Amino acid sequence: MSIPVALFMVAVLWGIAYGVFIAPRPQSHMRAIAKTVPVALLSASALAADLPVFLVAALALSALGDWFLAFEGDRSFLAGLVSFLLAHLAYTAFFFALQDPYWTGGIAFFAGTLLVFAYSVGVFRRLRPHLGAMRLPVAAYTGILSAMAVAALSRGPDPVLLAGIVLLLASDTVLAFEKFTFAPDSPSRRWSAPLVWFAYLFGQALVTATFLFATG
Repeated sequence: MSIPVALFMVAVLWGIAYGVFIAPRPQSHMRAIAKTVPVALLSASALAADLPVFLVAALALSALGDWFLAFEGDRSFLAGLVSFLLAHLAYTAFFFALQDPYWTGGIAFFAGTLLVFAYSVGVFRRLRPHLGAMRLPVAAYTGILSAMAVAALSRGPDPVLLAGIVLLLASDTVLAFEKFTFAPDSPSRRWSAPLVWFAYLFGQALVTATFLFATG
């Protein structure tokens, strides 16, 4: 087994262990470190495999976002939002550089683009009454997230990559509703937190695997 593949496997197993055993524990710096490790290892696996710098950077910035979001409070949330916004910008640049001009000129790509933006606008409209001072940052984040999804689609109908993007969209959507609409004692938090983490973990893993295993 190569070093990049070994790092990838450790990242996924660590992420599963974190979600099952560590995530339910109270906030602490050790818990934050444990949360940051899986995607940091995915970034290391991409670096070890000599994959493009934008992919490595996107994963590293995502790991930084994991660190910030491991802590409560609006400042930590905003720092995490900025980290993930930069990660999505890196992903967007990376995916668009690999686009298939023939595919992007077709009706399927156009329909997929409309679906992405309709979904994003619908989610933002549901969230908007609850956002307060976070309205503009969340709007900017939503726009960049949509651009990333469209950029991924521009590569063509790659089922592994698109499954990863769908999982990342689902994770961010549930996290937003959890943050802005759920009451502190809402029973929905029992399922939302695990869903956010595991959709995010496997989404990042699938995006990484698309390129890691394509190298042979």
